[in-house]
Amino acid sequence: MIRHFSSASSDSDHTTHELLHDLLLSQVPEASETLRPVALRSTNAQRRLALRPFLLRTWVDHALRHTERLLTVVLLIFVAYWLLNGYGRDWLHQSRQQPALAAIPAPPVSVSGPHASLALPLSAPDVLARGLSGADRPALPFTTLEMEQTSAAPDYLAPQIVAAPDEPADLRPQRLVIPTIGVDTSVVEVFVQDGAWQVADYAAGYHHGTALPGKTGNTVMAGHAGIRGSVFRDLGQLQLGDRILVEAGGWQYGYQIRAVKRVGPMRVEVMAPTPTAVLTLITCTAWDTQRLIVVADLVESRPLT
Repeated sequence: MIRHFSSASSDSDHTTHELLHDLLLSQVPEASETLRPVALRSTNAQRRLALRPFLLRTWVDHALRHTERLLTVVLLIFVAYWLLNGYGRDWLHQSRQQPALAAIPAPPVSVSGPHASLALPLSAPDVLARGLSGADRPALPFTTLEMEQTSAAPDYLAPQIVAAPDEPADLRPQRLVIPTIGVDTSVVEVFVQDGAWQVADYAAGYHHGTALPGKTGNTVMAGHAGIRGSVFRDLGQLQLGDRILVEAGGWQYGYQIRAVKRVGPMRVEVMAPTPTAVLTLITCTAWDTQRLIVVADLVESRPLT
């Protein structure tokens, strides 16, 4: 009987012979050498074993985790404080706010005295055009004809009733009105504290030591634009020629805007004295990196009724 062996079996025998030949020629390990154990694992098991060192948490990982949690808590506390101290206080102030002040009378008075022909309002360019300067320029506040009338000379031999002297009026500004942007707010006096000017809350702040309204010089006021009332929030919407009204000492003074500009926070020359009666309004802008400046000239004055 003839047997036929397939080529596959011959190839297998050839491989087996080669393996035996390699084993016979290889060096036998000594007994002192430790053989590495061989373990058969699945692909997933081998992957987990290889990635195990990267999943171990060290003290650095724990420190970073606790630091992250601490920073998150601090950020939440800061945001909560900012909301409560800003918008929360604004809401509380609005809920307790008193009724709005009475409307301001409109008609201006006429100038009496040596310049009775000059009727108010009188703008600064008109004053310059008429050549009125120094002593020729009408002084502010103006006086009416009735205020200049004097009574007959008293009889000094007859007994006289001595009246107590009237208390001097407070010439500091008490009220600021900007009709164009709907501002009607009280004015409080502020001072320099720790090398910086205070900023009034829920009011406009009159800088102590600057010119009084109606007087020659620079009357400076500042206010918040984003928090604590935001009285100057819309100051950037003012246009040249808009009017600003200031009440002080029983008089109302009207100013006309001639400049709206932005300057750096160190440009303190905007608060410097001026040779004419000027009102300067200041507030923060551009995320407190700049100052918005509004400059207005005094153009009218009248007593409050």
